[in-house]
Amino acid sequence: MSRKLRIWETALRDAHQSLWATRMTSDMMEPIIPTMDEAGYGVLGVSGSAVFESCIYYLAEDPWERLRMIQKLAPKTLKNVYIRSLNVLGWDLFADDVFPLTIDTLARYGIGCINTFDALNDTRNMEASIKATKAAGLHAVGSLVFCQSPIHTDEHFVKKAKELVTLGVDAVQIKDSGALLTPDRVRTLVPAIRTAIGDDIDLHLHTHCSSGLGPLVALECLPLGIDVVHTAISPIANATSNPPTELIAQEARNQGIEVDLDFDKVDEIAEHFRQQAIKHDMPIGRPVAYDPGLFRHQVPGGMRSNLEKQMQEIGLHDKLPAVLEEIVRMREELGWPIMVSPMSQFIGVQALLNVVESERYTTIQTEINRYVLGWYGELAAPVDGNVLDRISGGEEPITDRPGALLEPMVESFRSQHGPFESDEELILAMHFKPKLLDEWREARKVRAGRPTAKTPVATLIKELTHRPEVSYVFVEKGNTRLTHVA
Repeated sequence: MSRKLRIWETALRDAHQSLWATRMTSDMMEPIIPTMDEAGYGVLGVSGSAVFESCIYYLAEDPWERLRMIQKLAPKTLKNVYIRSLNVLGWDLFADDVFPLTIDTLARYGIGCINTFDALNDTRNMEASIKATKAAGLHAVGSLVFCQSPIHTDEHFVKKAKELVTLGVDAVQIKDSGALLTPDRVRTLVPAIRTAIGDDIDLHLHTHCSSGLGPLVALECLPLGIDVVHTAISPIANATSNPPTELIAQEARNQGIEVDLDFDKVDEIAEHFRQQAIKHDMPIGRPVAYDPGLFRHQVPGGMRSNLEKQMQEIGLHDKLPAVLEEIVRMREELGWPIMVSPMSQFIGVQALLNVVESERYTTIQTEINRYVLGWYGELAAPVDGNVLDRISGGEEPITDRPGALLEPMVESFRSQHGPFESDEELILAMHFKPKLLDEWREARKVRAGRPTAKTPVATLIKELTHRPEVSYVFVEKGNTRLTHVA
């Protein structure tokens, strides 16, 4: 007896994050959301850290208003927000009490599902988010980020999946953000995890198409016990995005698997986003050729495009091959970290520094130091001893769960920086710098047709829409900026 397959549509979050640098505005999505609510999707992915950042940095939008709009127009469909363990919706390390504040607030906006992932697959780091999700009465998905290394075997992922089940998740997700899964690998990995978690826990597949294999991987999984596949409507699928919804859903039906999708409405949705891409001069996703090099450096597609652009701007584009090879070397030295946010950004910056400076690890990022000392969680394998000595400066790594060493911060932050008009304002203040939020509020007044004397309109809009295409961690965190490397 075959399982029913549910489709998790990524158009409102991951698809445009991958192809359009998270620049889809609320106006671009609003007209089609009622149709998406009627299409029969199992889940709509609607937000996460990148969406909050894009609304604040680039779009002069209120991310809470976007969630309110989506809930009003799509009240029936389960909606998801991604939470990055330890970082919640940002890049800093947050104490455990930030999770219930954030997740309870998201629940008030109709969010019924929280997907928690950890860059090191340290399930201890995911516990606070999963507990807060369940306490709020929401659907808890625990993600295992896939990568290839001598450590990341099927047995490794089975062990981690069992740990997530112990934490009380409703679903386990195989999160292949680096597009590193192959059809051969899923034939062993998916059945192993399916058996480990039992039939009462849903199993999700999330993959990307950067290697050229994403659609094949998703199709290969269909008869192997997958309950939910994450796909993107075709105009914003493929390339560095997710496999196309239409292809996966239709092939599932061809295999006799039940799929509750209204294909006429899916066609309407596809045409809407195709027209939005044309109107706003955004790329339409196309299949890409198989790239075996990706499996060596494992740099995610979105990060690579940003890294290439930054290196071009500072006159170092010719060093890109050396940086990619340095990443290969660093991953082995550093205990096989997974190339997913935030670790991928940390490693990318450190690799560039190692290449351009006279000696490797001359300048050491604060984040790389924190990583080897255990402040991002349990490492998959030990760090090379010589490298550890150089990076750690002789400081002893921690062995406790990082969150357990952080003092509760919600009430102390509220008393030191408040008063705040709402929990929403408090959450934004905890995640973004005051100066940035002041600029964002001014920009919102301008976009609403209420210019202020404080900031000239032309200057404000220029700064808002022409910020460098860099990851927030590169600019705001640590002791190194890419733009300082010359």
